[in-house]
Amino acid sequence: MTSSFDDSDLFEGVVTGVCHPRRLKAVADADLAGHAGDPDLDAVVATLSLACSAPMAVVNLISGHRQTYAAEVGFGVPYSSVPDSLSFCAEVVDTGRALTVFDAAAHAVYSQNPMVLEGVIGAYAGVPLVYNGIVLGSVAIFDHHNRVFSAEVLDILEHQGRLAGSVLVRRRVGRDALTGLPDRTVYGDRLEGALARLERRGGMVCVMYLDIDDFKSINDAFGHGRGDDVLVELGRRLTSVMRPTDTLARFGGDEFVVLCEGLSSVGEAEDIAARMVAATSEPWNICDRYASVHVSIGIAVTNSARASAAVLVGDADAAMYVAKKVRGSTTVLAPGRRTERW
Repeated sequence: MTSSFDDSDLFEGVVTGVCHPRRLKAVADADLAGHAGDPDLDAVVATLSLACSAPMAVVNLISGHRQTYAAEVGFGVPYSSVPDSLSFCAEVVDTGRALTVFDAAAHAVYSQNPMVLEGVIGAYAGVPLVYNGIVLGSVAIFDHHNRVFSAEVLDILEHQGRLAGSVLVRRRVGRDALTGLPDRTVYGDRLEGALARLERRGGMVCVMYLDIDDFKSINDAFGHGRGDDVLVELGRRLTSVMRPTDTLARFGGDEFVVLCEGLSSVGEAEDIAARMVAATSEPWNICDRYASVHVSIGIAVTNSARASAAVLVGDADAAMYVAKKVRGSTTVLAPGRRTERW
């Protein structure tokens, strides 16, 4: 009922162990709080689901009884919390070896997994998700019923597992060194992709351009090191109120840009901006002194697949500079039709 398919030459010499400090740091550095919004990772799970006839497929990272889904099909949530002792994927991380469980309900350990008890999972196959010599998590498929996975299915899984690891390498290359957020190049690629998808999906795409009002005064008062801390914290706060599918990127300095797609109205974009303002309005503790940090946000929205990515970013940037003329955290909708203050 349990089997490890041959992977002896695939993952030799990698860092394993759920609680290994180096592995846990690598997971934290990956900074994935849920769906990564990466089209290549999404393609990995979509391919697994279709090619392997698997109702559930996932790319996940394991840390502290928590499985964070960078991409998933069939789960519908950004993460789950399962004890490591009952987690299929935690065993993959602990051993660094691929794993198959043909009949989970009859397994001595995994029969007690909450999703097995609920009848959601009947069979499992997974491979290590390896990045820079470290097993961050797993790439896996699940079936609702007990199932013997064919050699062809397991071969597909191994190849998609390798691909997911390569995608993570690319994601880190396109990351801002300070905040770990996507950089300008990655953002541009995602914006072009979002505009192209408008043709077949409809809806709206929104670009928000944001910076901190008078950021220089923070650097002057507290030093550039503390200013860097503010930028990192700003990225964390903004990410915490955005949707899992949204992208936050750092363009440089105190300039951040947000991409939202699949919107149904301009009002939905403004709601997201309002949450971002609210998140930045919470008190900031800088060197044991509480300070206010205000942001200006320019918003540009389109429903046309023929829209220019450069023009959209430019419109949001111009709207942000209009917002900066108003004291306090402010959002402006391009071309300045509406202004709101907090």
